[in-house]
Amino acid sequence: MRLYSRIAKVVDPLDIARVRVGVHASRRGQASLASSALSIERAAMTCTHFAAGQVLFREGDPADSVFRLLSGAVDILRELDGDPVLLGTVGAGQFIGEMGVVENRPRSATARAASEVEVEILTPTEFLDQIARSPRAARELIQRLSQRLREADDRIVNDERRSGRAHGPRKDADSQTAVESVHNAYLAAKSPWLQRQFRTPLGLGDLPFIVGRGPVAGEGLPPLQPDLKLEDTVPFRLSRNHFMIEKRDANYHVRDLCSTLGTIVNGEPIGDHFRGDDAPLRTGENEVIAGGVDSPFVFSVFIA
Repeated sequence: MRLYSRIAKVVDPLDIARVRVGVHASRRGQASLASSALSIERAAMTCTHFAAGQVLFREGDPADSVFRLLSGAVDILRELDGDPVLLGTVGAGQFIGEMGVVENRPRSATARAASEVEVEILTPTEFLDQIARSPRAARELIQRLSQRLREADDRIVNDERRSGRAHGPRKDADSQTAVESVHNAYLAAKSPWLQRQFRTPLGLGDLPFIVGRGPVAGEGLPPLQPDLKLEDTVPFRLSRNHFMIEKRDANYHVRDLCSTLGTIVNGEPIGDHFRGDDAPLRTGENEVIAGGVDSPFVFSVFIA
């Protein structure tokens, strides 16, 4: 008690109050500094608005930045004989142009605002920093890169496997095989235009099943021999190796084979210009479009 009394006599209550105020001010200052640092970090990444119809980047431009779509929708297009072909639309939350940055190659398509959009523009370093901080984004990027590697491996393995059947009968449009009852999946032409050259549905018993374009004069062999070769005219919508139907873990999938204009599976665009190269097929009817939104190559894939 005597010690407390001595302290009380020495320390003025007014000084204690001043100390308390100083501590609170210091804490507020620390919080303010933390908030300022966060604001500076956010400011380092440029947020930009684009009106509907404005171009974010063009096919052939250097890939010097990545766009993260915060709001709105962006159309992805490619030039085909001077005319734009809509490959698909990207929604909020997705990165645009990231593969060009990762692979250090020019833009392979044009990105155009389908509505008023807000995007965050990241330098390659900022993009990689975000990937490092986001397990989900890192997982998606790793999946894309691993799909590319797996695709290259599959081309070698499948080409070897199919080389033994190279002189056997192919399932061209003029030599279709009727669907067998043992098949759990089959492929059919959905659009009237495609039905004119692809008349009979095909059973998907021998997987993977590759769909591609037949050759024109002067063209060499494609990396893989298609199971279904279809005719197309210039400007080509269908690539020589366009998409593959495969079965993994008891589920059917469609994989785009680095086609020029991509593939759309049940409304989801896949391929070189989009988040993934692969899409699952559901039980029942599935719609697969090869070569852009308005392409005549529209298929139905039925899964029992």
